[in-house]
Amino acid sequence: MKPFPKLHLWLILPFVITLLGFSGYWTGFKSAPFHWHLHGLSATLWYVCLIIQPWLYHNRPIQIHRKVGMLSLLLAGFVIASALNMIVISLPNMSEFSPLFPVRYSLAFVDLISISGFTLSVALAIVYARNTQVHARWMISTVFWVLAPGTVRFSFIPLGAIFQPKEFSDFPFAWTDVFIWNEVLIILIILFLIIKDYMKHQKIYFSYALILIANVLFIPIINGLKDAAWLRSFFD
Repeated sequence: MKPFPKLHLWLILPFVITLLGFSGYWTGFKSAPFHWHLHGLSATLWYVCLIIQPWLYHNRPIQIHRKVGMLSLLLAGFVIASALNMIVISLPNMSEFSPLFPVRYSLAFVDLISISGFTLSVALAIVYARNTQVHARWMISTVFWVLAPGTVRFSFIPLGAIFQPKEFSDFPFAWTDVFIWNEVLIILIILFLIIKDYMKHQKIYFSYALILIANVLFIPIINGLKDAAWLRSFFD
């Protein structure tokens, strides 16, 4: 039996959460700047390919899976380039009234690590394309490299409904608090996958271990470094 027969169904959940988290982009689609479209559309199309790939693997000839994989690779390139461009454009233009302003440099550092990890995961998924178990986990790990921006934004939908703030400062917590809550949830999910693999295969896959370490480190980077002088120097 081929592995991961229901993976496409599990991948739909983070996709929907991310879409809802970035609902502001879709509702303001016509007025959004070009660099938003380049990133938003390429990331959405890439994720659609990521969802349908496991289904194709199980239900269609392998040649179709490989052809869609080539398209996914092209889209991943646009995702990476557009994400780097977002950092370059957004960092110097962030409003001082933004809740992200006090941690803008550490957040950019986290984004840079995430983009690098995403790139590495895509590259190693290609390297191990003929090893289904390893290949699939590198592709799954790409989700966790880019998941937090969508889940954090999604979290503010129910939080906004509960607290109904007129300004962000009316929330009884900081943006970093919500970021940490989301990171803890992501870490727990990755730990679950690692434990499940170990119980079934007596093996810990490097793809999951790497993304686990990164997400653990994201918390002290955001909460501890904030806008440290060396980070300012690095990005400026």
